[in-house]
Amino acid sequence: MLDTLTGRLKWRYTDTGIYVEIPSRHGGMTYLYGPVVGTWLIAAAIRYRHLLSAHPVENTGLILQLIAIGIYAFGFVFALCWLLWTFTNDTTLTIDPIEMKIQRRVMGHEVTTQTFRTRDVHGLRFVAPRGSFASEPEIDPKTSRIQFQTLNATHILVVGVTESESLALLTSMHRIHKFPDYFHIEVALTRLEL
Repeated sequence: MLDTLTGRLKWRYTDTGIYVEIPSRHGGMTYLYGPVVGTWLIAAAIRYRHLLSAHPVENTGLILQLIAIGIYAFGFVFALCWLLWTFTNDTTLTIDPIEMKIQRRVMGHEVTTQTFRTRDVHGLRFVAPRGSFASEPEIDPKTSRIQFQTLNATHILVVGVTESESLALLTSMHRIHKFPDYFHIEVALTRLEL
């Protein structure tokens, strides 16, 4: 059973660390584009079903219609994948003193996994949200992220987290392992204790 860490974050202790689930954050445009894409998929499916059910001799421009059906099929698969990713993706974090594992999932199924040695992780920091091309001049909450470094590479832990969610997550992670280059979390911990 998972408990609420803060906001949308759910977590539980493991034998030697913690496990955290971070659902995706949906922007305002997602709720507009989702129904539009869904309506387009239904309308196009009805249209092309009628085209395919007609006798080929009666159809003029059969080659063009087959090309259109191919484009529709590609668009259908792309739109369906976009809808699934947008509404069902989440990130899971499993961390203990030895290993940190980040999984991206869609509909509960693993898509990618990154594993790092916990001692190689440093420079954890919250990057505040900013405006995006779709939301200018408003702040887009999906543009915030927590990032970290391992050796000479920068990685993204999670995107679309609020400052309070990131503070709770980073504080919980810091209790498992004392990450180097962690000054801002020390300041945050002091604020929590006040």
